[in-house]
Amino acid sequence: MNAVADKFEQFEWLTHGITAKTANYEPSVRGTGEKPLNYEDRLGAIASMDTQLAKSVTALIVFDGKSESDYEFVRNHLAKIMLANATEDKKREPEHIAMYHLAWQIARMVMDFALDPDLEDNYTAKGRLAYAGISGNQMGVDTYRMTWKGYEKLMVLAIESAIDEASKAIELYKKNTYKEMRA
Repeated sequence: MNAVADKFEQFEWLTHGITAKTANYEPSVRGTGEKPLNYEDRLGAIASMDTQLAKSVTALIVFDGKSESDYEFVRNHLAKIMLANATEDKKREPEHIAMYHLAWQIARMVMDFALDPDLEDNYTAKGRLAYAGISGNQMGVDTYRMTWKGYEKLMVLAIESAIDEASKAIELYKKNTYKEMRA
């Protein structure tokens, strides 16, 4: 998930101007009376994204994970990825935890680790399961690793893909916005 951390730099442009005390270093045309870019202008970058997943992931990054509706959307989307693929692979329900609950818990862990990449280095495989809220009597580390870890990787790929899509949309929007300002 280090690729995710590298992409966060693209999102910093969206966060400028959130507070009244934030300095504005955006280019503006002096003497024309035109105002510099403000936060509402930047929201257009989010609106220009193609998928709701990219928009929601962007909102979570920009607002430090505080957008509940976006958090729930992404979590549900990731859980559905796990459930759909496990069903397609004909995986049977784990003995001590419902598959939908397992997917829901793993989706939360994947999101938290994607939004805070430093968490990745702080948790062992057993610790990751505990972080997800899955106790040792519900599922062992080896069982998770051999049967369910692949679905976690699919969730990570979905998050990385959404971040990549959002990053490209932000860069294009930013480029076009500055081009219009100079014209």
